[in-house]
Amino acid sequence: MPTTLAVDVGKTGVRVRRSGPEGPTEAQGPGVVGLAAADGVREVMGALRTALASLPPGPGRVDVLAMGLVGYHAASARRGALAAALVNELADVVVLTGDVTTTYLGAIGDRPGVVVAAGTGAVALGADAGGRTVVRDGWGFLLGDDGSGYAVGRAGLRAALDHRDGRGGSAALEHAATQRFRELVGLPALVHSADHPSRLIASFAPDVADAAREGDEVARQIWHDAAQALARTATACRDALDPGLPVCLAGGLADVGAILAEPFAAAVGGSVLPAGGTSLDGAELLARQACAGEPSTVVADQVSVVRRADDEPPGARTETDASSATGPAEVIGALATEGVREDLLDLDERDSAAVLRELWEAESTVAPALLAVTGTVAAAVDDIADRLRGGGRMFYLGAGTPGRLAFVDASEVPPTYGTPPELVQALPAGGVEAMVQAREGAEDDGPAGAAMVRDAGVGPQDVVVGISASGRTPYVLHGLREAAGRGALTVAVSSNTGARASAGVDHAIEVPTGPEVISGSTRLKAGTAQKMLLGALSTAVMVRLGKTHGPFMVDMQASNVKLRDRAVRMVGRVTGCDVRQATDALEDAGWSTKVAVVMVLGGADAARARELLARSGDSVRGALALVPS
Repeated sequence: MPTTLAVDVGKTGVRVRRSGPEGPTEAQGPGVVGLAAADGVREVMGALRTALASLPPGPGRVDVLAMGLVGYHAASARRGALAAALVNELADVVVLTGDVTTTYLGAIGDRPGVVVAAGTGAVALGADAGGRTVVRDGWGFLLGDDGSGYAVGRAGLRAALDHRDGRGGSAALEHAATQRFRELVGLPALVHSADHPSRLIASFAPDVADAAREGDEVARQIWHDAAQALARTATACRDALDPGLPVCLAGGLADVGAILAEPFAAAVGGSVLPAGGTSLDGAELLARQACAGEPSTVVADQVSVVRRADDEPPGARTETDASSATGPAEVIGALATEGVREDLLDLDERDSAAVLRELWEAESTVAPALLAVTGTVAAAVDDIADRLRGGGRMFYLGAGTPGRLAFVDASEVPPTYGTPPELVQALPAGGVEAMVQAREGAEDDGPAGAAMVRDAGVGPQDVVVGISASGRTPYVLHGLREAAGRGALTVAVSSNTGARASAGVDHAIEVPTGPEVISGSTRLKAGTAQKMLLGALSTAVMVRLGKTHGPFMVDMQASNVKLRDRAVRMVGRVTGCDVRQATDALEDAGWSTKVAVVMVLGGADAARARELLARSGDSVRGALALVPS
């Protein structure tokens, strides 16, 4: 009897079911953002290993692994890498699909219909007898997922906050929100700092369900609105295929029962089927079909299958070796940053104004590319701030342009935020001399990158940020590997998707800037992206560490006439005091802007102001909160 492994990877959790001669066993673990995240493959594999660790001991490999995972449809470029990792580590045959497909199969089996998968998100999959499939919604909580657990939770929290503000809302939901999240005034900060904000907000949906069952009209209306939204998604899916198809509401949100199911059925009309099973059941069905050599008939175009080569022993596949100094020329040439813009083949024949326009129009694409990775960078910022708050340091690793940009950013942090020079340091390939005279060959010296990290004494409290436009620079790859081995937090910044540097790091930040105006000259768009990212990264970390108050750099070193004048204006602007009072406070504070602000606003002398700052983690706002009103 073959051994199969069914896997359901969602935002809320990862569930696994191993079936074989010994019978089925199940386990679960924490969820993931999804395969579409920059480090999606690493996240999925890590979450899967965590869940599998809870299973009883069993075979190291299984015959077939079938996985339904969140983010599958948005991450086509990463499916191959995930399949290769799964074949290498766990199974001879891997069947991959989206979580909506396994939800479909678990709910109604391999037959025509429409299934609305409603959980933290919401998406519908429809399939007709001819094998045609359509997907509706699933656009994520910012742009879609209408009627999802996130949508219900958000509506419930808004009703709670409305009642708190005296704008109507629901007293029952305000009470429930207070019970779950404590003081509601801190809710925005809690959501902002959450690893998965949509999942956090969706966690309030059960409370909205309880309030609805107890007769709260606002909560009942929220569920009615969710049912209407899910019904619109279902009918859009059904109408695109066959108006006579049956519809099924499935997923975790369907467990709330009649408060959602009844208005959904009324809005959909026609035949509404009960869900026969879960998405994990759907994954197991795919695994059994693969074992029997009978692929799915109605959702075949939603499924991909990867098999281990017959002549390839288990474990033969390995990740690309980061230690290699160079790869085949065609691999390097295939990188997007090395691409050629065919529309610019006559660039040297154009006038100067036209050349400048091309350069600046290309640069205008950088900010949108950075905004697209805001969540990924924010997660790195929070983790970096935690390490530095605990006494750690941050090191930048880079060669060529990235190394020089890192050197500039690191050198600007101490005067701007009053930090010791060792807090943020650059470790450029070729050393400091390479900052004034290019040593391009230094990037290929991988062992030098590892030696830089060792010589800096990097340890578990520290952070190492590797910057490489290509994402494959040996100096950076070796340095990141050495840092990871020492327990440091590792962050990889690259300008290509699927970068080699992204493998095995804690935070992979990929900002795909595409071909340059001058092919391969990554000091242009890629360099601009690196400059903007490093400036924002270090600034956001300093904000988290309390080095600012509002938009003011209250920890700057007032080391010359210009900066002392700025300090006087800053204290006056923050506190509302006049120039004389601001100057006196700064002189008493030893020209510490932060201390002077607390002195003026807190009515304290310099010693007391420093004590308050020390107690508040060096935050002006926190120090002032300690002053009795």
